[in-house]
Amino acid sequence: MGLSSAMQWWEEWQLRMLVLASIFIQYVLFFSIFLRRAPILRRLRVLVWIAYIAGDAVAIYALATLFNRRKETSDGESSALEILWAPVLLIHLGGQPFISAYSLEDNELWIRHTITLVSQVTVALYVFCKWWSGEKMLLAAAILLFLLGILKFAQKPWALRTSSFNNLQATGTVFLQSEAQREGSIHSLEEYVQAAKKCVLEIKVGSQHEYRFQSEHMFIDLSTPYSLRIAQLPSFLTLEDMPAYKELQECLADTFADLYTRVGSIATNLGVVLICFCPLLALTSTVLFAMSHKDGHNEKDTRVTYILFGCTTMLELLLPCMALVSAIPCCHSFIEKNIKVWHNMVCQYNLISFCVRKKKPTFLMKLATFSFLREFINQQWYIQHKPISFQVTRVVRQHLKHGWKKYIRDAASYRRFNELRGQWALRRHHQIGWSLNKPFDESVLIWHIATDLCFYHSNTSPQCRQGEGTQRSREISSYMVYLLLIRPEMLMPGTRSGLFTLVSDKIVENSKYMFDTEEILVHEIINMPMLPSATDMVSNASKLAKSLMELGDDKERWTVIQGVWVEMLCYSANRCRGYLHAKSLGDGGEFLSSMRLLLAFMGMETLADRYQMSEPPQEEEGEGEGEEQEEGEEDQEGREENTSCYQGRASQSTDDNNPV
Repeated sequence: MGLSSAMQWWEEWQLRMLVLASIFIQYVLFFSIFLRRAPILRRLRVLVWIAYIAGDAVAIYALATLFNRRKETSDGESSALEILWAPVLLIHLGGQPFISAYSLEDNELWIRHTITLVSQVTVALYVFCKWWSGEKMLLAAAILLFLLGILKFAQKPWALRTSSFNNLQATGTVFLQSEAQREGSIHSLEEYVQAAKKCVLEIKVGSQHEYRFQSEHMFIDLSTPYSLRIAQLPSFLTLEDMPAYKELQECLADTFADLYTRVGSIATNLGVVLICFCPLLALTSTVLFAMSHKDGHNEKDTRVTYILFGCTTMLELLLPCMALVSAIPCCHSFIEKNIKVWHNMVCQYNLISFCVRKKKPTFLMKLATFSFLREFINQQWYIQHKPISFQVTRVVRQHLKHGWKKYIRDAASYRRFNELRGQWALRRHHQIGWSLNKPFDESVLIWHIATDLCFYHSNTSPQCRQGEGTQRSREISSYMVYLLLIRPEMLMPGTRSGLFTLVSDKIVENSKYMFDTEEILVHEIINMPMLPSATDMVSNASKLAKSLMELGDDKERWTVIQGVWVEMLCYSANRCRGYLHAKSLGDGGEFLSSMRLLLAFMGMETLADRYQMSEPPQEEEGEGEGEEQEEGEEDQEGREENTSCYQGRASQSTDDNNPV
């Protein structure tokens, strides 16, 4: 085939290929929710992004091509069916119910989509009115499709506007205020702490408390009124570990649906009407086209039109069919697992494994020609996912319960508990408190390396390595390092992900032997000469590991390590902006978001509370200047996370057992 023949073929088939590609993209978008929600399919998520961008681009380009073709050619029976494709392309521009937005920023572009709606509907109507010359039955089919296309297209900017942050903040504020007025009034933090502590001590697991949990406002950094927290706290405390975990997962799934899909609008009265009405329009138009006379029309155009009408009708029927099929028990469990319930995966990344691959590159890394590509593959390709979300959530929930029972007594201790990042776990081990008096990102790296050094230490028994506390410690440790390297903005504002590279380079450069396992490298790190510099994190990690190995038996050591990691995880979850949590849901979500919800449902302080406190810290009347100064010094020490302050406070507790 010569170039001229190819060009002629493309001129003939260009519009047909565009409309067929458009309907194919719509099917990809409809089923894209499975790729977006599954972490193990994260590498295929780029296909969803391409389909989301191409969906509008291909449909708009097809409309423009149709306009130009009709403008350049004379009216003829052979191409009259092309006019029927215009309303179908409007339907495609409306998108699919399971993906209204790919990223959180798309919701803020609802005005742009509104302008696109007006312009493309105008073009489609102009093309149809100017060049239509078909029979009445085809005209009826076209009118039904136009009605369907305008309804579907108009849903898109409306859904984006509803999920925009400004709208969510406005509706969230109204909801919180109305719910707070309905539940009663608790105005001071001290009142709230005393009521919440009483609730924790008296509520029994399994008792009946019904409350509908709302999580959307937690992702836009709105502070929940104290009365509303007290109303929902008993309902969450009465749940067993598994039901409580499922409640968190359902809240994440609901938030994802509200921000990135139209599922929330489908549950409204108007949404139900549209679900029933839109498939009826598509089906009726297809029947009318099948019954119409097609003599004189281009046979190829007729086939393409049949494909378009049939596939569009099937696409409109899929959602109501899914709603009906969900009533079947076996299908209901599948839909619950893949659509309505959030995944249970936690990302894992290990610095020691990174160094092993850097010293002895894998086959995939050797394929990369440039060093920066090998570094990128080493960082991004070897992220693991473990189904441990429930296990870690259970440990953190137990820690928070112990905090209410053993540590929190008043508003001051409540604030201090929310500032802990390992101090309570180390209250009996003053000699290693120095490891927490560093920037948070440095503390995470030091404790991460020290955790692996203790795990592979020759004095650690094989039975201990299989223990639950040991496994949870390493899992949280690997997740925190994953956040530091891949999601530094979520770990803590100002987190330096470059520290990971500095530490790994130092380990690789100072290693003398070629190693291919983590255990060999760990033993070499233990035998490395320790530098006196306070900034040497590898030496600090070795020093910390040595101190941890001297604590006593394995059980006590790993109880302390797990306690530190649990406090660090809570500390980080409460300092990540809600916007970042909401943004991460579009990329499959982060386990840290589940921890944020857990802290909120357990009555802990949130980021909005910290920066928008309804009352300043109050001083007791009748206290002298010396007492006021002492309290000020203690409060300042608390903010600086001085270990001795927390140890002194914790020693006043009636029960000094480790929370985890």
